[in-house]
Amino acid sequence: MTKTLRYENINPIPALTWNWLRLNRATLSVDAPEIAGTVSVSGLTDGITYTEDGAQIARTLPAMQGGAGTDADAVIASFSPVPSAIVAGTGKKIAAPVILRFDLADGKSHVSQQVIVAEADSAVTVILDYTSAPDAGGFQAVQTKLWAKERARIHLVKVNLLGSRYTQLDDTAALCEDGATIDVTQIELGGAKTYAGVGATLAGYKSNFKSDTAYHTRAAQLLDMNHAVWHKGGATDTKMAVKGVVADNSVKIYRGTIDFQRGCIGATGDEQEETLLLSPTAINKSIPMILCDEEDVSGTHGATIGRLSADELFYMQSRGISEEEAKRMMSRAKIAAVAHLIPDESIVAEIDSFIDRMATSQSEAEK
Repeated sequence: MTKTLRYENINPIPALTWNWLRLNRATLSVDAPEIAGTVSVSGLTDGITYTEDGAQIARTLPAMQGGAGTDADAVIASFSPVPSAIVAGTGKKIAAPVILRFDLADGKSHVSQQVIVAEADSAVTVILDYTSAPDAGGFQAVQTKLWAKERARIHLVKVNLLGSRYTQLDDTAALCEDGATIDVTQIELGGAKTYAGVGATLAGYKSNFKSDTAYHTRAAQLLDMNHAVWHKGGATDTKMAVKGVVADNSVKIYRGTIDFQRGCIGATGDEQEETLLLSPTAINKSIPMILCDEEDVSGTHGATIGRLSADELFYMQSRGISEEEAKRMMSRAKIAAVAHLIPDESIVAEIDSFIDRMATSQSEAEK
């Protein structure tokens, strides 16, 4: 049975801009077909507890905000998924990643929630790998909540290799206690429309958040991102880096906010974006923002947007590299710079294969 979804306030920016900029929020409109698809779990070792029914653990979570907003909560809740839970035990530092592989069926929907808890002094890496057939379509909604307790570390990796007709809503909410660290690594390559939000609350003293995102939009893809970090604890630190390529007739929107709230004395934050435009018809919209309600803080942001320069092209062409090959090399380099942070060779190989497939499809389209 198909469910019609329309929500007007996806990926809301924490502080509104002028309406004519059309950056305050995104609209999700999709006809979601019946639920199907599977998730397999690997990498479970001593010190890690995994349960498919993590509803009881989910009820113990403190309040936290996701980047995709309360409308995203409503989308997820409308399907009533049962959250799975991954818990790293106290003092357990798990070297190998836990991998959740999403194998999604063409013409179907898949909705899921995950809860990841790192108990005090523990460390865990969790990878979510979204895959489907190259030309598959459907709808996926994912919500992941992270709770890093005292001095714990969570590394969350999300890899979007969905088929070319998929719509995806992907929400991440994170909370750090004293001395805790959460790292989020995202690779956004697949799908027709992707709405990806990341929200982190640095509640504890000397807690840290770091995100690295790479993307490549092409054809008529839409990638809409909203990253927000709320500094509440003293001496907290944020580092956000986004880099990627916007090609063909695609659209990429990035909202990045660091919010220094009253009481976060000594907090620091930095957000940087690098965008390579490969088409005069591609659309890129970026709004890095710093909000401040505390005096003793330090925040920086920057955005670099440009095309391959004539000097770069001349250098490569003088060495027998065509303009199209040069573009592909530069595109791959931006993705590889983030993909190397993923501690699993098989996932990195999947990303490389997806990029190769994109390049082959592009070459055939240009003939």
